[in-house]
Amino acid sequence: MTRIKRPLFGGAIQAFLPDGAIDASSIRLVPNNQEVFMHAESDQSIIVEILERVDEVSDENSIKYHFDALAEANDAKSVQDHIVDRIEPIPINTLIVQRLTSAWYLFGRQQVSKYHEQAKNLVHIHVCLLRLGGDLATDILISFNDPVFINQQSSSNDQQNQNASRWTLQDFEQFFRSLEIIKLRK
Repeated sequence: MTRIKRPLFGGAIQAFLPDGAIDASSIRLVPNNQEVFMHAESDQSIIVEILERVDEVSDENSIKYHFDALAEANDAKSVQDHIVDRIEPIPINTLIVQRLTSAWYLFGRQQVSKYHEQAKNLVHIHVCLLRLGGDLATDILISFNDPVFINQQSSSNDQQNQNASRWTLQDFEQFFRSLEIIKLRK
């Protein structure tokens, strides 16, 4: 199947979305600085956030800063509930985003409970951080949430299709590598 680039943020950005991506804003309220896409048959999701650039920490530490903020939002605050396995730079020349000053990849794991339930699910989290410089001073944070263990007591347990064709790391990489800004705002 040939993929086409889909508009994000009202057409300001575009990228290749994985097959079967459902725009979460058609189901629930999504903040203006986010685009959320859910897998049609699994609990996987891809979230794109446009954030004010974090300059208090170095480029390399900024992705960990954002991962920790995600852990806080996911109520995975303890050291055992969120672990960083790998952080590495992404060569800028492999991306097409304009005004990029640096790009980073993080792979980590979080123990996450959905809707503040007691039951926690193990989620592999892949994060790409695109840091825009100059007058844009923006961090574009792209996260791929990939549940690998769903607790039987979790509300997500009923929603899983064990035979679903799941998104892969390659789908995520194609998404962030294809991301391009169409309309720049100052």
